[in-house]
Amino acid sequence: MSKEKKKSDLTGGQKIGMLLAAITAAIATGYIPNFINLYYTDTVGISIGAIGAILMASKITDGVTDIIMGMILDRTKTRLGKARPWVLAGAAGLILTMMMLFHCPANLSNGWKIVYCTIFYFLANPFFGTMVSVSCGALPNLITSSSESRTVVGVFRSLGSLIPTILIGILVPQMLAKMGENQHTYTIVTGMFAIITAICAVTAVVLIHESVTERTAEVLTQKQPVGQSLKDLFTNKYFIFLALGTIAFNLTNVPVSTYYAKYIFHDVGKTTWISLPTIFMVLLLPVAIPLVNKIGKRAAMVGGLLTAAVGSIIIFFANDSLAVFMVGKTIASLGVVPYFCALVPVTGEICDYALYKSGKPMDGTISSAASMGEKIGIGLAAGLSSLLLQVAGFRSSTAAITVAQPDKAIMMIRILLGVYPAVLFVIAAVFFSLIDMKKEGIEDIQKELREKHMR
Repeated sequence: MSKEKKKSDLTGGQKIGMLLAAITAAIATGYIPNFINLYYTDTVGISIGAIGAILMASKITDGVTDIIMGMILDRTKTRLGKARPWVLAGAAGLILTMMMLFHCPANLSNGWKIVYCTIFYFLANPFFGTMVSVSCGALPNLITSSSESRTVVGVFRSLGSLIPTILIGILVPQMLAKMGENQHTYTIVTGMFAIITAICAVTAVVLIHESVTERTAEVLTQKQPVGQSLKDLFTNKYFIFLALGTIAFNLTNVPVSTYYAKYIFHDVGKTTWISLPTIFMVLLLPVAIPLVNKIGKRAAMVGGLLTAAVGSIIIFFANDSLAVFMVGKTIASLGVVPYFCALVPVTGEICDYALYKSGKPMDGTISSAASMGEKIGIGLAAGLSSLLLQVAGFRSSTAAITVAQPDKAIMMIRILLGVYPAVLFVIAAVFFSLIDMKKEGIEDIQKELREKHMR
């Protein structure tokens, strides 16, 4: 076995470390956007339109902060490497601001509650959340330069991303249903995720070794003007396609499942059933590797996303039938498996292409496309869905009082979980179909980078 091959191999510790890093990032992009609406509308009592405006406004900064964080990461050189220091810093800030965000003082007026929510949401998501998501997103390309190994890393990263999704979707609704939608419950739930964040972030940093950073150390010390970096970034069409594709994909993540369960199935605890198909995704991720390798990353992603669109249309026609809803949800969940399996190696190939073209490592900046797409997409989905529900006449309530929703609001909830994601899955499939790295000769590029000791 060659020296280079040994460097490309993954240890068990690296795989587990990547899984834990992904859990840390997924809590930032999962728990907060998925429950900030329900908490502030049905426990604190703020109008859903105000929450939507806050979430939409934060997205103005998200795209900028992700790219800035990526550029900072590319210029970082510490004993811990490029990304790991920011995983720790971001996780520490996220824990504090997340606890504050879900502990809004009851004695504040509605106006000051909106101010409070705005301040801590911006700190938890565009600021500390960006540190975590961008640094964790860059780690796969800093662990290995092998395309095959990146596919494996991608599976562990996706597993890590889906574990919090399962906890969030299954455990939290049950806790709210049994303990009540009140401040005490949200404090316990948020504290639980804060502890998980701390443990996962520290353990991930201990287990992961950034070997690729060491190989590009000499290049890293060369001057990298910000203006040239931005020019290299935005003239890279594959970065643009990656960013737009991930934004479209994550725009499907509207946080209205709890509303669907509460107001259509008449039981917020049924959110658990709605979330069960996510488990299929976790189980099938390792199985999807041979499929992705056989038909190609691009074909697998596009075919899967189109399948997910079909599943979403079935969800729209389910109405109050849990059985039909679950059929559609299962099909949609199966369809997105190739996306999660192939995203990391596709991003890695774009990073290699950028390094080949510019001569400078841009792993952090390029990887910010996926992070940016995830945060902007999920945040916009939460904000847009809130505003659309407001227009449809959704009625906010407090922890003590549950109100009936008008028919227009019920129909909007159905559209947001059915037709809306179907359209976006198709749009995402179009963008990913344009990422054709084989046409660029990516295998020859990667071989040349290894020969020049740049990977």
